[in-house]
Amino acid sequence: MFRKYLAMLRANWQGTLEYRASLLIWMLSATSPLVSLAVWLSIAADGPVGNYASVDFVAYFLAVIFVRQMSSAWVVYELDYQIRQGTLSTKLLKPINPIHDSIAMNLADKVFRLPIVFIPVAAAALLVPGVHFDLGGLNILAFAVSVLLAWAQVFLSQYCIGLLGFWVTHSMAINDWWFVVRSLLSGNLAPLDLFPEPIPALSPYLPFRYTLSFSVEIILGRLSGAQIWIGFGVQIFWLLAFIALYALLWQRGLKRYSAVGA
Repeated sequence: MFRKYLAMLRANWQGTLEYRASLLIWMLSATSPLVSLAVWLSIAADGPVGNYASVDFVAYFLAVIFVRQMSSAWVVYELDYQIRQGTLSTKLLKPINPIHDSIAMNLADKVFRLPIVFIPVAAAALLVPGVHFDLGGLNILAFAVSVLLAWAQVFLSQYCIGLLGFWVTHSMAINDWWFVVRSLLSGNLAPLDLFPEPIPALSPYLPFRYTLSFSVEIILGRLSGAQIWIGFGVQIFWLLAFIALYALLWQRGLKRYSAVGA
């Protein structure tokens, strides 16, 4: 399996380089954190908002930009198309589950994105006075693990939504609703502790915080060691839940897919 993944990663890396211009445009189009930053900077111009001064908002949304790019996934679009058009059939002929090819494609994309996102974010952090990240060795490791788990959770949740294409004609409509809720409750628009109740109280138990805000809170140094370990536990819980849901949808969906002659 390791050799197969290396082969798929090499193939998908070549595909990423082939479409690098479109990928760069896609990355640059994700400007919502910058819009949110501008809004919160204007609000914080007269003084701190909660526990966030202006410089804290800069640090927060710089981290959001990085984590969002590293945890993004687009597999739902491809899977929805493959099911509706019947092109999934050719992938089923291969001696490996199609999800592994999608995983390799997403990982190759992250290798391409990493330096492109990291350099401007790091430069901005250095140029803005007062911006601080907790860059201790163990904290960096915890941050990296949390981002990897965040990506896995986003990927699997999207894959599960894409698999609904076995039953509905356009699973993208469901994904649009999921994206709106995730954008609101993940901390993409604002720090979760600035939301009115009951969102701050519920967010530690919902999956959305662990796709973005949890990683951001780690790199900002706003979580203790115990809180980080608890967060990892919740991340793994939701990851296992999505894995179980994927297995159920894939098994039953394939039977339905074959039943209609695809």
